Amino acid sequence: MLINPDAPVDKPEIQQMKVIHRVMRREFAQLPALIAGVSVGDTARARLLGSHLSLVLGMLHDHHEAEDELLWPVLMERVPIEKDLIGVMEVQHQAIGDAVGTVAAALPAWTADAKAPARDRLADSLRDLGPALTEHLDLEEDSVLPLIHDHLTVPEWLAPQKHAMKHGPKTLTGKLTLAGMVLEDATPRERAWFLGEMPAPARLLWRLMGARQYDAHVRLIRIGASSPS
Repeated sequence: MLINPDAPVDKPEIQQMKVIHRVMRREFAQLPALIAGVSVGDTARARLLGSHLSLVLGMLHDHHEAEDELLWPVLMERVPIEKDLIGVMEVQHQAIGDAVGTVAAALPAWTADAKAPARDRLADSLRDLGPALTEHLDLEEDSVLPLIHDHLTVPEWLAPQKHAMKHGPKTLTGKLTLAGMVLEDATPRERAWFLGEMPAPARLLWRLMGARQYDAHVRLIRIGASSPS
């Protein structure tokens, strides 16, 4: 199903990528303040937020890995005149990957003891990651997605989505939480598209328990954040 019913069926629908980017913008914008707001010694909340952060980092990693392996090489071949732009995408991915590595390295110490120095290092690392990610997503949407629309086939466009489904969270809870992140701010058409891409058993699980589980997860993540001490 297409998000835009007027979009040509033989062209990649690039709005699908923007839906995923919206999730990343929202989560990475919120996480620094959520983590900075955890009281010293509150290991239960540190582990809750740490688990959520790990899921978001995994989503970002899988998304960029799929682009590196399945989109950039095709664009480089089809539109060699844009090789400099694709090169910028690759350099930005590397920089973001390094920033993600810094965040991931800071996470275990904080979830272990929830002490202030570890908390502040992690929050600062996320603040450093945010602007680089935003700059990358903006450039990709403005300059690269139109190239994808014009020069890739629909199967080539869908390949990264299949990669994400294959390499995403392994647990049922993780899968449903990730689905909830995508559906949270989705328009009705975007929601219908995303649910339509899910296997039928997964759609049933979402309706039976996933939506309720995600609502509870969001309340725990975003409500009750305490002031740092």
